[in-house]
Amino acid sequence: STSTASIPFSFTAMSSVISSHSSMPLSLEDNGVYVYERRTGVSFPSALGPSLKLCGVGLRVYAADLDIKEYLSEKYTKFSASKLQGKKEFTDDLMKSDIFMAVRLQIVHDELSIGFLRNVFEESVGSRLHKFGGSDYKELLKRFTSQFKDEYKIPRGCVIHLLREKGHFLRTLINGQEVGSIHSKLLCKSILDLYVGEEPFDEPAKEEIENNVATYL
Repeated sequence: STSTASIPFSFTAMSSVISSHSSMPLSLEDNGVYVYERRTGVSFPSALGPSLKLCGVGLRVYAADLDIKEYLSEKYTKFSASKLQGKKEFTDDLMKSDIFMAVRLQIVHDELSIGFLRNVFEESVGSRLHKFGGSDYKELLKRFTSQFKDEYKIPRGCVIHLLREKGHFLRTLINGQEVGSIHSKLLCKSILDLYVGEEPFDEPAKEEIENNVATYL
């Protein structure tokens, strides 16, 4: 049988990473200009809120350029985009910096259930928590996955946001409704590792993220 951890979210949902320069509530409204995704046949906004710009394709990546400059430019401005691609130190700094960021999951299939999504997170996030935090991670993983209750429906078009807020709080929203908030630097890092870590869901998309983030330095 196929392991849920080996199934990229791009087959079931399109993901994005966005960042905000402010700790104020983040506007996630799109700008009404859309980019067509060939693999899914779905269009996605080219920007979210007043300042979040599209950076990637496979994982729908958005970023506020002021945040990128503030946290990364001093260290990496001397590198070209090609030099930063695949540079582990660069992605590690992106994951561990206390930047207000988010992952956006946009469901593109009718048959995806909340139970399947929960199982994917149990396996994929669980493996990252174990990698970064050792064996004592099961309670934290349960707190995270228990947010995805069977009562929640995720039909085609549903949007899930995992917001990594200042102070390393991970807040989860399903179609704009908050379903939980967890204070954990380990969990925040593990979520981002799914997208920009050493074994991301979508390697070409990770490369595009690195390239486009570098253009904001």
